[in-house]
Amino acid sequence: MKRAPVFATAALVASAVAASAAGASQPKPINKPFVTDSVQVTADPSAVRAHTSPQIARSPRTGELVIVEGDLRGTRACNVFVSTNDGRSWSPGGEPLRAPFTDCAFKADWGPYATMAFDRDGVLYMAIEASDPKVFVENRPDVPRHLFLARSTDSGRTFQTSTVYTAPAGNPDKGINKGATVAVDQKDPRNVYVGWRQGNFGAPTVQEKLKTNVAASTDGGRTWGAPVEVSDSRGGDFPWLAVTPDGILHVVTWTRVWPVPPTGQLNPVRELFHVSSSDHGKTFAPRTTIDPGNQQHEHPPVIASDPRTGALYVAWSAQPDANNQVAGYQAPLNVYFRSSADGGKTWSDKLTLNDNLPGTANAIDPGISVAPNGRIDVGWYDSRQNPKPLAQRTETGLNDVYATFSVDGGRTFVANIRVSDRSADRSIGVWANNIDQRLDVGVASSDDSAYFVWSDTRNNNPNFQPEDIYMASVKLYGDEPIALGRGDKGTPAWLVLGAGLAFGMGVAMVGAFFVFRSSSRRPAPMEAARG
Repeated sequence: MKRAPVFATAALVASAVAASAAGASQPKPINKPFVTDSVQVTADPSAVRAHTSPQIARSPRTGELVIVEGDLRGTRACNVFVSTNDGRSWSPGGEPLRAPFTDCAFKADWGPYATMAFDRDGVLYMAIEASDPKVFVENRPDVPRHLFLARSTDSGRTFQTSTVYTAPAGNPDKGINKGATVAVDQKDPRNVYVGWRQGNFGAPTVQEKLKTNVAASTDGGRTWGAPVEVSDSRGGDFPWLAVTPDGILHVVTWTRVWPVPPTGQLNPVRELFHVSSSDHGKTFAPRTTIDPGNQQHEHPPVIASDPRTGALYVAWSAQPDANNQVAGYQAPLNVYFRSSADGGKTWSDKLTLNDNLPGTANAIDPGISVAPNGRIDVGWYDSRQNPKPLAQRTETGLNDVYATFSVDGGRTFVANIRVSDRSADRSIGVWANNIDQRLDVGVASSDDSAYFVWSDTRNNNPNFQPEDIYMASVKLYGDEPIALGRGDKGTPAWLVLGAGLAFGMGVAMVGAFFVFRSSSRRPAPMEAARG
Protein backbone atom coordinates (compact mmCIF):
# COMPACT_ATOMS: atom_id res chain seq x y z
CA MET A 1 0.00 0.00 0.00
CA LYS A 2 1.29 3.47 -0.85
CA ARG A 3 1.48 5.69 2.18
CA ALA A 4 0.19 9.23 2.49
CA PRO A 5 2.63 11.99 3.41
CA VAL A 6 3.20 12.37 7.13
CA PHE A 7 1.94 15.94 7.17
CA ALA A 8 -1.49 14.74 6.00
CA THR A 9 -1.66 12.28 8.88
CA ALA A 10 -0.63 14.98 11.34
CA ALA A 11 -3.26 17.34 9.98
CA LEU A 12 -5.85 14.59 10.28
CA VAL A 13 -5.08 14.12 13.98
CA ALA A 14 -4.89 17.82 14.76
CA SER A 15 -8.05 18.80 12.92
CA ALA A 16 -9.94 15.98 14.59
CA VAL A 17 -9.03 17.46 17.97
CA ALA A 18 -9.94 20.96 16.80
CA ALA A 19 -13.27 19.70 15.42
CA SER A 20 -14.09 18.03 18.72
CA ALA A 21 -13.37 21.25 20.60
CA ALA A 22 -15.59 23.20 18.19
CA GLY A 23 -18.50 20.83 18.54
CA ALA A 24 -17.49 18.72 15.52
CA SER A 25 -18.35 21.62 13.21
CA GLN A 26 -15.26 21.24 11.03
CA PRO A 27 -15.45 19.28 7.73
CA LYS A 28 -14.32 15.70 8.06
CA PRO A 29 -10.71 15.61 6.82
CA ILE A 30 -9.30 13.06 4.40
CA ASN A 31 -5.74 11.79 4.29
CA LYS A 32 -5.14 12.11 0.56
CA PRO A 33 -6.18 14.57 -2.18
CA PHE A 34 -9.46 14.03 -4.02
CA VAL A 35 -9.52 14.82 -7.75
CA THR A 36 -12.88 15.86 -9.16
CA ASP A 37 -14.16 14.68 -12.51
CA SER A 38 -12.92 16.66 -15.50
CA VAL A 39 -15.56 19.15 -16.66
CA GLN A 40 -15.91 20.54 -20.18
CA VAL A 41 -15.96 24.33 -20.04
CA THR A 42 -16.53 25.26 -23.68
CA ALA A 43 -19.70 24.17 -25.48
CA ASP A 44 -18.88 25.15 -29.05
CA PRO A 45 -20.58 22.79 -31.59
CA SER A 46 -18.33 23.78 -34.49
CA ALA A 47 -16.53 20.80 -35.98
CA VAL A 48 -13.35 22.82 -36.55
CA ARG A 49 -13.27 24.53 -33.16
CA ALA A 50 -9.89 25.17 -31.55
CA HIS A 51 -10.12 26.55 -28.02
CA THR A 52 -6.71 27.10 -26.51
CA SER A 53 -4.51 28.69 -23.84
CA PRO A 54 -6.99 28.83 -20.93
CA GLN A 55 -6.26 30.57 -17.64
CA ILE A 56 -8.28 30.49 -14.41
CA ALA A 57 -8.74 32.80 -11.43
CA ARG A 58 -10.81 32.65 -8.23
CA SER A 59 -12.56 35.57 -6.56
CA PRO A 60 -11.44 36.03 -2.94
CA ARG A 61 -14.77 37.69 -2.20
CA THR A 62 -17.34 35.28 -3.65
CA GLY A 63 -15.38 32.12 -4.45
CA GLU A 64 -16.55 32.31 -8.07
CA LEU A 65 -14.22 30.90 -10.71
CA VAL A 66 -13.42 32.64 -14.01
CA ILE A 67 -11.78 31.14 -17.11
CA VAL A 68 -10.57 32.99 -20.20
CA GLU A 69 -9.47 31.20 -23.38
CA GLY A 70 -8.89 31.89 -27.08
CA ASP A 71 -11.04 30.66 -29.98
CA LEU A 72 -8.42 30.21 -32.68
CA ARG A 73 -10.44 29.02 -35.67
CA GLY A 74 -13.84 30.59 -35.06
CA THR A 75 -14.42 34.11 -33.82
CA ARG A 76 -10.79 34.41 -32.70
CA ALA A 77 -12.16 36.09 -29.61
CA CYS A 78 -11.14 35.80 -25.99
CA ASN A 79 -14.04 33.98 -24.34
CA VAL A 80 -14.87 34.27 -20.65
CA PHE A 81 -16.68 31.65 -18.55
CA VAL A 82 -17.94 31.90 -14.97
CA SER A 83 -18.73 29.19 -12.42
CA THR A 84 -20.70 29.80 -9.22
CA ASN A 85 -20.59 26.16 -8.04
CA ASP A 86 -16.89 25.46 -7.67
CA GLY A 87 -16.36 24.49 -11.31
CA ARG A 88 -19.08 21.88 -11.67
CA SER A 89 -20.78 23.92 -14.41
CA TRP A 90 -19.90 26.99 -16.45
CA SER A 91 -21.78 29.90 -18.05
CA PRO A 92 -20.56 32.42 -20.64
CA GLY A 93 -19.21 35.64 -19.23
CA GLY A 94 -18.98 39.10 -20.76
CA GLU A 95 -17.00 40.47 -23.69
CA PRO A 96 -13.67 41.90 -22.51
CA LEU A 97 -12.75 43.56 -25.83
CA ARG A 98 -14.26 46.50 -27.68
CA ALA A 99 -14.74 46.85 -31.45
CA PRO A 100 -12.87 47.00 -33.69
CA PHE A 101 -10.12 45.26 -31.69
CA THR A 102 -11.82 41.92 -31.06
CA ASP A 103 -9.33 39.44 -32.54
CA CYS A 104 -7.11 38.13 -29.75
CA ALA A 105 -5.96 34.92 -31.48
CA PHE A 106 -4.29 36.12 -34.68
CA LYS A 107 -0.72 34.81 -34.73
CA ALA A 108 -0.63 34.57 -30.95
CA ASP A 109 1.78 31.66 -31.18
CA TRP A 110 3.17 30.53 -27.87
CA GLY A 111 0.42 32.51 -26.19
CA PRO A 112 -0.94 33.79 -24.07
CA TYR A 113 -4.11 35.33 -25.36
CA ALA A 114 -5.11 36.68 -21.95
CA THR A 115 -4.21 36.34 -18.28
CA MET A 116 -6.12 37.36 -15.14
CA ALA A 117 -5.75 38.43 -11.53
CA PHE A 118 -8.22 39.38 -8.79
CA ASP A 119 -7.52 42.11 -6.28
CA ARG A 120 -8.34 41.82 -2.58
CA ASP A 121 -11.83 43.26 -3.11
CA GLY A 122 -12.81 40.80 -5.84
CA VAL A 123 -12.19 43.10 -8.80
CA LEU A 124 -10.95 41.12 -11.81
CA TYR A 125 -8.19 42.42 -14.10
CA MET A 126 -7.54 40.81 -17.49
CA ALA A 127 -4.61 41.64 -19.76
CA ILE A 128 -5.23 40.93 -23.46
CA GLU A 129 -3.47 41.29 -26.79
CA ALA A 130 -5.84 42.02 -29.68
CA SER A 131 -6.05 43.18 -33.30
CA ASP A 132 -8.65 44.48 -35.74
CA PRO A 133 -10.00 41.37 -37.56
CA LYS A 134 -10.43 43.24 -40.85
CA VAL A 135 -6.66 43.74 -40.97
CA PHE A 136 -6.29 39.97 -40.77
CA VAL A 137 -8.48 39.67 -43.88
CA GLU A 138 -6.08 42.01 -45.66
CA ASN A 139 -3.35 39.44 -44.83
CA ARG A 140 -0.85 42.12 -43.92
CA PRO A 141 2.47 40.78 -42.58
CA ASP A 142 2.81 43.63 -40.08
CA VAL A 143 -0.60 43.47 -38.38
CA PRO A 144 -0.37 45.68 -35.28
CA ARG A 145 -1.28 43.96 -32.04
CA HIS A 146 -2.37 46.20 -29.21
CA LEU A 147 -2.48 45.67 -25.43
CA PHE A 148 -5.64 46.10 -23.35
CA LEU A 149 -6.73 45.83 -19.73
CA ALA A 150 -10.29 44.67 -19.08
CA ARG A 151 -11.63 45.34 -15.57
CA SER A 152 -14.67 43.60 -14.05
CA THR A 153 -16.42 44.16 -10.71
CA ASP A 154 -18.79 41.19 -11.19
CA SER A 155 -16.40 38.26 -11.78
CA GLY A 156 -16.25 38.58 -15.54
CA ARG A 157 -19.91 39.16 -16.41
CA THR A 158 -19.27 42.71 -17.61
CA PHE A 159 -16.07 44.61 -18.38
CA GLN A 160 -14.70 48.11 -18.69
CA THR A 161 -11.71 48.08 -21.05
CA SER A 162 -8.79 50.50 -21.35
CA THR A 163 -5.88 50.63 -23.79
CA VAL A 164 -2.49 49.79 -22.31
CA TYR A 165 -0.43 50.23 -25.47
CA THR A 166 -1.38 51.24 -29.02
CA ALA A 167 0.82 49.43 -31.54
CA PRO A 168 2.04 51.36 -34.59
CA ALA A 169 1.22 50.10 -38.07
CA GLY A 170 3.96 49.24 -40.53
CA ASN A 171 6.63 48.51 -37.91
CA PRO A 172 6.72 44.87 -36.74
CA ASP A 173 9.51 45.65 -34.27
CA LYS A 174 7.08 47.87 -32.35
CA GLY A 175 3.72 46.71 -33.65
CA ILE A 176 3.87 42.98 -32.88
CA ASN A 177 3.10 42.53 -29.19
CA LYS A 178 2.47 39.16 -27.58
CA GLY A 179 2.05 37.54 -24.21
CA ALA A 180 -0.01 39.93 -22.10
CA THR A 181 0.43 39.12 -18.40
CA VAL A 182 -1.03 41.01 -15.43
CA ALA A 183 -0.47 41.56 -11.71
CA VAL A 184 -2.27 43.74 -9.15
CA ASP A 185 -1.00 45.20 -5.89
CA GLN A 186 -3.06 43.70 -3.08
CA LYS A 187 -1.82 46.37 -0.68
CA ASP A 188 -3.03 49.16 -2.97
CA PRO A 189 -5.17 47.88 -5.88
CA ARG A 190 -4.78 51.18 -7.67
CA ASN A 191 -1.40 49.82 -8.82
CA VAL A 192 -1.86 47.42 -11.74
CA TYR A 193 0.84 46.12 -14.08
CA VAL A 194 0.85 44.55 -17.55
CA GLY A 195 3.88 42.90 -19.14
CA TRP A 196 4.40 41.63 -22.68
CA ARG A 197 6.91 40.77 -25.42
CA GLN A 198 7.46 43.24 -28.24
CA GLY A 199 9.11 42.45 -31.56
CA ASN A 200 9.23 40.04 -34.46
CA PHE A 201 11.84 37.43 -33.57
CA GLY A 202 13.38 35.53 -36.47
CA ALA A 203 11.53 37.28 -39.31
CA PRO A 204 13.48 38.49 -42.39
CA THR A 205 12.37 42.07 -41.68
CA VAL A 206 13.51 42.11 -38.06
CA GLN A 207 15.66 45.10 -37.20
CA GLU A 208 15.58 44.99 -33.43
CA LYS A 209 15.86 42.50 -30.60
CA LEU A 210 12.78 41.21 -28.79
CA LYS A 211 11.94 43.38 -25.80
CA THR A 212 10.35 42.57 -22.44
CA ASN A 213 8.07 45.48 -21.58
CA VAL A 214 6.13 46.42 -18.45
CA ALA A 215 3.53 49.19 -18.20
CA ALA A 216 1.99 50.50 -14.98
CA SER A 217 -1.30 52.06 -13.94
CA THR A 218 -1.82 53.94 -10.68
CA ASP A 219 -5.58 54.35 -11.00
CA GLY A 220 -6.83 50.78 -11.10
CA GLY A 221 -6.13 50.18 -14.78
CA ARG A 222 -8.03 53.13 -16.19
CA THR A 223 -4.98 54.94 -17.60
CA TRP A 224 -1.45 53.73 -18.34
CA GLY A 225 2.09 55.03 -18.43
CA ALA A 226 4.60 54.38 -21.19
CA PRO A 227 6.12 50.88 -21.24
CA VAL A 228 9.49 50.32 -19.59
CA GLU A 229 11.86 47.73 -21.05
CA VAL A 230 13.34 45.29 -18.51
CA SER A 231 15.35 43.12 -20.94
CA ASP A 232 19.01 43.82 -21.68
CA SER A 233 20.92 44.08 -24.95
CA ARG A 234 20.38 40.38 -25.65
CA GLY A 235 16.60 40.72 -25.76
CA GLY A 236 13.80 39.05 -23.81
CA ASP A 237 10.43 37.36 -24.01
CA PHE A 238 7.05 37.77 -22.38
CA PRO A 239 7.27 38.10 -18.60
CA TRP A 240 5.25 36.83 -15.67
CA LEU A 241 4.51 39.28 -12.88
CA ALA A 242 3.80 39.19 -9.15
CA VAL A 243 3.40 41.87 -6.47
CA THR A 244 4.50 41.05 -2.93
CA PRO A 245 2.55 42.27 0.14
CA ASP A 246 4.96 45.20 0.53
CA GLY A 247 3.85 46.54 -2.87
CA ILE A 248 7.05 45.65 -4.76
CA LEU A 249 6.60 44.45 -8.35
CA HIS A 250 8.55 41.33 -9.38
CA VAL A 251 9.15 40.26 -12.97
CA VAL A 252 10.61 37.01 -14.33
CA THR A 253 11.39 36.15 -17.92
CA TRP A 254 14.25 34.79 -20.04
CA THR A 255 16.69 36.09 -22.62
CA ARG A 256 16.07 35.61 -26.33
CA VAL A 257 19.48 36.27 -27.87
CA TRP A 258 19.45 38.42 -31.02
CA PRO A 259 20.51 38.21 -33.77
CA VAL A 260 19.61 34.58 -34.36
CA PRO A 261 22.71 32.34 -34.64
CA PRO A 262 23.49 31.06 -38.14
CA THR A 263 22.35 27.58 -39.11
CA GLY A 264 24.63 24.93 -37.68
CA GLN A 265 25.65 26.91 -34.62
CA LEU A 266 24.52 26.08 -31.10
CA ASN A 267 21.40 27.74 -29.81
CA PRO A 268 22.36 30.26 -27.14
CA VAL A 269 21.82 29.47 -23.49
CA ARG A 270 18.66 31.24 -22.37
CA GLU A 271 19.15 32.71 -18.95
CA LEU A 272 16.12 33.01 -16.64
CA PHE A 273 16.23 36.24 -14.66
CA HIS A 274 14.34 38.36 -12.12
CA VAL A 275 13.98 42.13 -11.72
CA SER A 276 11.94 44.16 -9.26
CA SER A 277 10.55 47.66 -8.92
CA SER A 278 9.76 49.54 -5.72
CA ASP A 279 8.51 52.69 -7.45
CA HIS A 280 5.48 51.28 -9.28
CA GLY A 281 7.29 50.22 -12.45
CA LYS A 282 9.20 53.45 -13.13
CA THR A 283 12.64 51.90 -12.56
CA PHE A 284 13.92 48.39 -11.94
CA ALA A 285 16.70 47.05 -9.73
CA PRO A 286 19.61 45.13 -11.32
CA ARG A 287 18.68 41.66 -12.47
CA THR A 288 19.41 38.46 -10.59
CA THR A 289 19.79 35.11 -12.30
CA ILE A 290 17.23 32.48 -11.31
CA ASP A 291 18.80 29.82 -13.50
CA PRO A 292 21.54 29.84 -16.17
CA GLY A 293 19.13 28.10 -18.51
CA ASN A 294 19.99 25.91 -21.46
CA GLN A 295 19.32 25.53 -25.15
CA GLN A 296 15.76 24.29 -24.80
CA HIS A 297 12.88 25.93 -22.98
CA GLU A 298 9.18 25.73 -23.64
CA HIS A 299 8.12 29.04 -22.07
CA PRO A 300 9.46 31.73 -19.78
CA PRO A 301 9.27 30.99 -16.05
CA VAL A 302 6.12 31.68 -14.03
CA ILE A 303 6.10 33.44 -10.66
CA ALA A 304 3.78 33.74 -7.65
CA SER A 305 4.06 35.30 -4.21
CA ASP A 306 2.99 34.10 -0.77
CA PRO A 307 0.29 36.58 0.34
CA ARG A 308 1.35 36.23 3.99
CA THR A 309 5.15 36.24 3.89
CA GLY A 310 6.02 37.76 0.51
CA ALA A 311 8.18 34.76 -0.43
CA LEU A 312 8.62 34.37 -4.19
CA TYR A 313 8.10 31.07 -6.01
CA VAL A 314 9.19 30.39 -9.59
CA ALA A 315 8.59 27.35 -11.82
CA TRP A 316 9.75 26.60 -15.37
CA SER A 317 10.48 23.74 -17.76
CA ALA A 318 13.85 22.97 -19.30
CA GLN A 319 16.43 20.30 -20.00
CA PRO A 320 18.83 19.34 -17.21
CA ASP A 321 21.22 22.25 -16.78
CA ALA A 322 24.31 20.02 -16.64
CA ASN A 323 24.05 19.80 -20.43
CA ASN A 324 23.73 23.50 -21.21
CA GLN A 325 25.98 23.69 -24.24
CA VAL A 326 26.47 20.19 -25.57
CA ALA A 327 26.05 20.08 -29.35
CA GLY A 328 23.13 17.91 -30.44
CA TYR A 329 22.14 17.10 -26.88
CA GLN A 330 18.69 15.57 -26.49
CA ALA A 331 17.00 15.12 -23.13
CA PRO A 332 13.49 15.13 -21.70
CA LEU A 333 12.18 18.36 -20.22
CA ASN A 334 11.54 18.67 -16.49
CA VAL A 335 9.59 21.13 -14.36
CA TYR A 336 11.86 22.97 -11.93
CA PHE A 337 11.17 25.15 -8.89
CA ARG A 338 13.07 27.74 -6.88
CA SER A 339 12.03 30.12 -4.09
CA SER A 340 13.33 33.36 -2.64
CA ALA A 341 12.76 34.72 0.86
CA ASP A 342 14.59 38.01 0.28
CA GLY A 343 12.75 39.58 -2.62
CA GLY A 344 14.67 37.80 -5.36
CA LYS A 345 18.20 38.64 -4.23
CA THR A 346 19.01 34.97 -3.64
CA TRP A 347 17.26 31.76 -4.68
CA SER A 348 16.93 28.32 -3.11
CA ASP A 349 18.38 25.13 -4.52
CA LYS A 350 16.54 23.89 -7.58
CA LEU A 351 13.92 21.17 -7.11
CA THR A 352 12.58 18.90 -9.85
CA LEU A 353 8.80 18.68 -9.43
CA ASN A 354 7.91 15.89 -11.87
CA ASP A 355 8.60 12.54 -10.16
CA ASN A 356 8.48 10.16 -13.13
CA LEU A 357 11.52 7.99 -13.74
CA PRO A 358 14.27 10.18 -15.23
CA GLY A 359 14.36 10.19 -19.00
CA THR A 360 10.89 8.66 -19.46
CA ALA A 361 8.65 11.69 -20.07
CA ASN A 362 8.50 15.39 -20.81
CA ALA A 363 7.04 17.79 -18.28
CA ILE A 364 6.36 21.24 -19.73
CA ASP A 365 4.48 24.53 -19.44
CA PRO A 366 3.91 24.77 -15.68
CA GLY A 367 1.44 27.11 -14.03
CA ILE A 368 1.70 28.21 -10.40
CA SER A 369 -0.60 29.66 -7.75
CA VAL A 370 -0.43 30.29 -4.00
CA ALA A 371 -3.44 29.82 -1.71
CA PRO A 372 -4.29 32.43 0.95
CA ASN A 373 -2.92 30.03 3.58
CA GLY A 374 0.42 29.80 1.74
CA ARG A 375 0.08 26.41 0.02
CA ILE A 376 1.89 26.37 -3.34
CA ASP A 377 0.09 24.65 -6.23
CA VAL A 378 1.88 23.77 -9.49
CA GLY A 379 0.40 22.04 -12.55
CA TRP A 380 1.93 21.13 -15.92
CA TYR A 381 1.51 19.07 -19.10
CA ASP A 382 3.11 15.64 -18.70
CA SER A 383 3.73 12.81 -21.18
CA ARG A 384 4.29 9.89 -18.78
CA GLN A 385 1.09 8.19 -19.98
CA ASN A 386 2.31 8.27 -23.58
CA PRO A 387 3.04 4.71 -24.82
CA LYS A 388 4.86 5.97 -27.91
CA PRO A 389 8.57 6.79 -28.07
CA LEU A 390 9.49 9.96 -26.24
CA ALA A 391 9.31 13.07 -28.41
CA GLN A 392 11.78 15.73 -27.45
CA ARG A 393 9.24 18.55 -27.22
CA THR A 394 6.11 16.44 -26.70
CA GLU A 395 4.71 17.84 -29.92
CA THR A 396 3.02 14.53 -30.73
CA GLY A 397 1.62 11.67 -28.71
CA LEU A 398 -0.36 11.84 -25.48
CA ASN A 399 -0.10 14.08 -22.48
CA ASP A 400 -1.99 14.78 -19.27
CA VAL A 401 -2.13 17.45 -16.63
CA TYR A 402 -0.18 16.55 -13.49
CA ALA A 403 0.18 18.57 -10.31
CA THR A 404 1.87 18.79 -6.95
CA PHE A 405 1.71 21.10 -3.95
CA SER A 406 3.80 22.22 -1.00
CA VAL A 407 2.69 23.24 2.50
CA ASP A 408 6.15 24.17 3.80
CA GLY A 409 7.09 27.10 1.60
CA GLY A 410 8.45 25.02 -1.26
CA ARG A 411 10.98 23.00 0.72
CA THR A 412 9.18 19.76 -0.16
CA PHE A 413 6.35 18.79 -2.50
CA VAL A 414 3.92 15.88 -2.35
CA ALA A 415 4.02 13.09 -4.91
CA ASN A 416 2.60 13.98 -8.31
CA ILE A 417 -1.17 13.82 -8.81
CA ARG A 418 -2.76 13.08 -12.16
CA VAL A 419 -5.43 15.77 -12.63
CA SER A 420 -6.84 15.02 -16.08
CA ASP A 421 -8.89 11.83 -16.28
CA ARG A 422 -8.12 11.21 -19.96
CA SER A 423 -5.00 11.82 -22.03
CA ALA A 424 -5.01 14.44 -24.78
CA ASP A 425 -3.73 13.41 -28.22
CA ARG A 426 -1.33 16.14 -29.33
CA SER A 427 -0.90 14.73 -32.82
CA ILE A 428 -4.06 16.66 -33.70
CA GLY A 429 -5.22 20.20 -33.06
CA VAL A 430 -3.37 23.49 -32.71
CA TRP A 431 -1.71 22.87 -29.32
CA ALA A 432 1.38 21.69 -31.22
CA ASN A 433 1.78 20.61 -34.86
CA ASN A 434 4.02 23.60 -35.66
CA ILE A 435 1.18 25.92 -34.64
CA ASP A 436 2.07 26.10 -30.95
CA GLN A 437 -1.10 27.81 -29.76
CA ARG A 438 -0.75 27.07 -26.08
CA LEU A 439 0.07 28.56 -22.73
CA ASP A 440 1.10 27.25 -19.33
CA VAL A 441 -1.50 25.19 -17.46
CA GLY A 442 -3.97 27.52 -15.73
CA VAL A 443 -3.90 27.24 -11.92
CA ALA A 444 -5.89 28.95 -9.16
CA SER A 445 -6.01 28.24 -5.43
CA SER A 446 -8.24 28.48 -2.38
CA ASP A 447 -7.40 27.26 1.11
CA ASP A 448 -9.31 24.05 0.37
CA SER A 449 -8.72 23.37 -3.33
CA ALA A 450 -6.43 23.74 -6.32
CA TYR A 451 -8.08 24.41 -9.68
CA PHE A 452 -6.56 23.47 -13.05
CA VAL A 453 -7.65 24.27 -16.62
CA TRP A 454 -6.19 23.04 -19.90
CA SER A 455 -6.70 22.52 -23.63
CA ASP A 456 -8.02 19.02 -24.40
CA THR A 457 -8.60 16.86 -27.51
CA ARG A 458 -10.70 14.06 -26.02
CA ASN A 459 -13.58 14.93 -28.39
CA ASN A 460 -11.24 14.57 -31.32
CA ASN A 461 -12.12 14.02 -34.93
CA PRO A 462 -9.04 13.43 -37.11
CA ASN A 463 -10.66 15.22 -40.04
CA PHE A 464 -11.48 18.46 -38.18
CA GLN A 465 -9.21 18.23 -35.12
CA PRO A 466 -11.30 20.12 -32.56
CA GLU A 467 -9.96 21.23 -29.18
CA ASP A 468 -11.99 22.07 -26.10
CA ILE A 469 -11.30 23.50 -22.66
CA TYR A 470 -11.52 21.23 -19.60
CA MET A 471 -10.94 21.79 -15.92
CA ALA A 472 -10.80 19.82 -12.68
CA SER A 473 -9.95 20.55 -9.07
CA VAL A 474 -7.97 18.80 -6.37
CA LYS A 475 -9.63 18.89 -2.94
CA LEU A 476 -6.94 19.02 -0.32
CA TYR A 477 -8.32 19.30 3.21
CA GLY A 478 -11.88 18.00 3.33
CA ASP A 479 -14.49 15.88 1.59
CA GLU A 480 -17.51 18.16 2.07
CA PRO A 481 -18.71 20.77 -0.47
CA ILE A 482 -16.96 24.13 -0.31
CA ALA A 483 -19.28 26.94 0.75
CA LEU A 484 -19.20 29.69 -1.88
CA GLY A 485 -19.47 33.30 -0.84
CA ARG A 486 -17.37 32.98 2.30
CA GLY A 487 -14.13 33.99 0.56
CA ASP A 488 -11.02 32.44 2.06
CA LYS A 489 -11.89 32.81 5.72
CA GLY A 490 -11.85 29.12 6.54
CA THR A 491 -9.40 27.74 9.07
CA PRO A 492 -5.91 27.50 7.51
CA ALA A 493 -4.06 24.22 7.77
CA TRP A 494 -1.33 25.76 9.91
CA LEU A 495 -3.92 27.09 12.37
CA VAL A 496 -5.53 23.69 12.63
CA LEU A 497 -2.14 22.22 13.41
CA GLY A 498 -1.66 24.87 16.06
CA ALA A 499 -5.03 24.08 17.56
CA GLY A 500 -4.01 20.44 17.82
CA LEU A 501 -0.97 21.45 19.78
CA ALA A 502 -2.98 23.76 22.03
CA PHE A 503 -5.42 20.98 22.88
CA GLY A 504 -2.89 18.57 24.24
CA MET A 505 -1.51 17.00 21.08
CA GLY A 506 1.91 18.55 21.45
CA VAL A 507 3.77 15.29 21.84
CA ALA A 508 2.03 13.65 18.92
CA MET A 509 2.53 16.64 16.68
CA VAL A 510 6.20 17.09 17.56
CA GLY A 511 6.73 13.40 16.89
CA ALA A 512 5.01 13.71 13.53
CA PHE A 513 7.14 16.74 12.76
CA PHE A 514 10.40 14.87 13.34
CA VAL A 515 9.19 11.89 11.33
CA PHE A 516 8.34 14.24 8.50
CA ARG A 517 11.70 16.01 8.65
CA SER A 518 13.58 12.75 8.71
CA SER A 519 11.74 11.38 5.70
CA SER A 520 13.12 11.82 2.21
CA ARG A 521 13.03 15.20 0.53
CA ARG A 522 10.09 14.08 -1.55
CA PRO A 523 7.23 12.12 0.08
CA ALA A 524 6.46 8.62 -1.12
CA PRO A 525 4.10 8.40 -4.11
CA MET A 526 0.53 9.19 -3.23
CA GLU A 527 -2.58 7.95 -4.99
CA ALA A 528 -5.26 10.59 -5.35
CA ALA A 529 -8.89 9.54 -5.17
CA ARG A 530 -11.03 10.66 -8.09
CA GLY A 531 -14.67 11.52 -8.29
